Amino acid sequence: MSIATLAHSALGVVRRSLWIVLVLGAVLLVAWLRLWAPVRVQVSRVDRGLVVQEAFGRGTIESQREAAVGFDLVGRLSEVLVDEGARVTLGQELARLETNQAQADFRSAQTGIAAARAQLTRLAAEEERARAMLATAERESTRTQALVSSGVAPGQQGDETNDRLRLARADLDRVLAQRSEATRGIDVAAGGAEQRRATVVRATLLAPFDGLVTRRLREPGDTVTVGSTVLRLVDTSQVYVSAAIDETVLPLLATEQRSTIHFPGASAPVAGRVTRISWEADRQTHEIIVEVTPEAVDRRVAVGQRADVRIELARRESALRLPLRMIHHDETGAFVYVDRQGSIALVRPRFGLTGQETVEVLEGVSEGDTVLAAPSVGGSLTVGRRWRSE
Repeated sequence: MSIATLAHSALGVVRRSLWIVLVLGAVLLVAWLRLWAPVRVQVSRVDRGLVVQEAFGRGTIESQREAAVGFDLVGRLSEVLVDEGARVTLGQELARLETNQAQADFRSAQTGIAAARAQLTRLAAEEERARAMLATAERESTRTQALVSSGVAPGQQGDETNDRLRLARADLDRVLAQRSEATRGIDVAAGGAEQRRATVVRATLLAPFDGLVTRRLREPGDTVTVGSTVLRLVDTSQVYVSAAIDETVLPLLATEQRSTIHFPGASAPVAGRVTRISWEADRQTHEIIVEVTPEAVDRRVAVGQRADVRIELARRESALRLPLRMIHHDETGAFVYVDRQGSIALVRPRFGLTGQETVEVLEGVSEGDTVLAAPSVGGSLTVGRRWRSE
């Protein structure tokens, strides 16, 4: 065999060996990356701090006092003095009915009172005259009876004086009856006038409290009936949030619990407290209605406006805690990845209060422990692998 042939054969062997080495190196590199290379993880520390368990609810602003105001008589609107969005005060005029007929009836009733009083004055004079006539008839009858008894005057003359006495008494009784009737007439006329006056007063609609006009339902010229609503008013100084809360937290809810109210677009929440808890849950959504009243509202709010509430159910001031984002779940339950001498270990702690971003740890990890999580949301780590932080 020639030297050239031997050289060519040796070169082929070297080439095949090189490829084998390269493939074996690649396999070893992949194996090292998959099995032994440190994996990138997110890192957090178990520390101590405040953990607040809260119940979240979404609701709307409502008023503790609102009214649908209208007239208690039938009539035609002549004026509506306020528009939607206007603020009104107690006793302020809101609307008026046409009162031409009512005022005419009132003037007529006042005229009737004046006429009845004039008649009473005339009857008083007639009574005085009738009493004088009766006194004269009584004196004449007394004298005549004395003369008849002594035989000086005939008996016929005594009968005549007695007849005149009876007529005088009847005339006085007639005048007294007319006067009594006239007195009752004055009372009736006065009552009618008062009724007409009250009708004129009732034709003006007044605000029952300080508040805000939210709806204007009638316009001038409309005919209103008893009970029909002209305006809707709400008291914006006494508002609360009616929020729907999941029924699972009902055993933890109580009145006077501290809360925060979050208005859309507001930079900071408003402090409040729970003032009422419903006794009935919605049978479809399984939520209960909780009323949260703000301690003070220093911004403009609108009835019906959306607002979120967070109700403080419990708190731990110096609790052992870790971030909620570091907790994973499987079919067995919740667990966390922790560092054990540079390697990844799986631990199933016992948890306590769950806050908005952190959870209380009762046992399983210690303060200062390093808790690990995969860089991607929902990712998992391999137990026993080495790790390095991102």
